[in-house]
Amino acid sequence: MTSIKKTVAVVLSVFILCGWLTACGDEVEEVSMYDLNHAMLEAAGNPEDMKYASSADANPQDLLAHVSNIDYGKVKGFFISYAADGSVNADEIVVIQVKKKADLNEAAASLRIHLDTRKTLYATYAKEQMPKLEKARVFTRESLAVLIVCDKPDQVENAFHQFLNK
Repeated sequence: MTSIKKTVAVVLSVFILCGWLTACGDEVEEVSMYDLNHAMLEAAGNPEDMKYASSADANPQDLLAHVSNIDYGKVKGFFISYAADGSVNADEIVVIQVKKKADLNEAAASLRIHLDTRKTLYATYAKEQMPKLEKARVFTRESLAVLIVCDKPDQVENAFHQFLNK
């Protein structure tokens, strides 16, 4: 009887440990969207020409809808930095943090759709912006989906990674 109790105790302990580890695996770290935005804009070299919107603003779901069709209930936080005069400058940096890592690919896919829409739009009226749109980046890291459209995407992406490595 004692060995059965020990076996049951071990099996239950394993199940509890697995459940505990699985629950922790989907947690996302807190990221300061404001500070991350600042680091990335500094690398872009034109922060004074950019406007800022984020999940801290009023009606954040409406703001995010301009760049992503992801269900806002899946979003932990975001920021959008965009050119003050979008008619002559396509610069844009977007970071979306999802609550669950399982939703990360959906967030990235929504940014790719947004980028494709912008390419179509700028191709019709501001073709000089196409080179930066063609070298734009959409990528993910941890719980973050990122879009970078600017003249220096390598530097901005490096600033992003350096910020997260602090």
